[in-house]
Amino acid sequence: MAHINQPGGPFQAIDHPAVAGRERELRALADAVRRIVAATVTNSASPADTAVLADEANALADRIEAHVPAEPPPRYGSNSPRFDGPPITHKRAPFDLVTGICNPAALPVEMVVDTEVDPPVSRGRAVFSTIYEGPPGCVHGAAIASAFDMVFTSACSASNASGPTMMLSVQYRKPTLLGVETVFEGWVEKLDGEITEVKGQALQGGQVTARAEGIFRHLDLDAIRRLSEQGSR
Repeated sequence: MAHINQPGGPFQAIDHPAVAGRERELRALADAVRRIVAATVTNSASPADTAVLADEANALADRIEAHVPAEPPPRYGSNSPRFDGPPITHKRAPFDLVTGICNPAALPVEMVVDTEVDPPVSRGRAVFSTIYEGPPGCVHGAAIASAFDMVFTSACSASNASGPTMMLSVQYRKPTLLGVETVFEGWVEKLDGEITEVKGQALQGGQVTARAEGIFRHLDLDAIRRLSEQGSR
């Protein structure tokens, strides 16, 4: 099923200076690189063919690097992070490591927020490929933890309690399998104005494969924007 800015999927304008005006094209490039990475860790080409493929990949990298400016673009847009509308959208952080649709290192985990319940529940959906393998046939624990972190960040934002992660704890209850849809859920359990406690779970086929807890520092919007500006330098 097509996702945001993929062929046949919904179009979403992104005002990030490195993305605006080429939303579908950059998503297509990121998706193509994802294919290359997946094929790199699963192919069985001969040594001679592997050498040729490496030369071709390097040639493509040279062509792309020719368009890299002297000063790399910021992770967030000039007016970001924004906090109006749905929290933690793919639009807000197109280069995020977990949800960034323009970052080929990201799966990406597809995020939605259910605001019809109290507290709101953030959900991330993912089908992990061999790129993210830890134990044979299973998702690496670090990939699971990073998905929880972003889902929890979304949950905090949905409860107007945005801020950095202070602690994240994951209990791996059973193997999370590759190639099977994983649904991550996160919700705010406690909020005192400064510290936000979040809980969540990961499910495959309705079965819990992991549970997690997180503690986040609640910062005001100006403080978060200052952090964003520092990270963009």
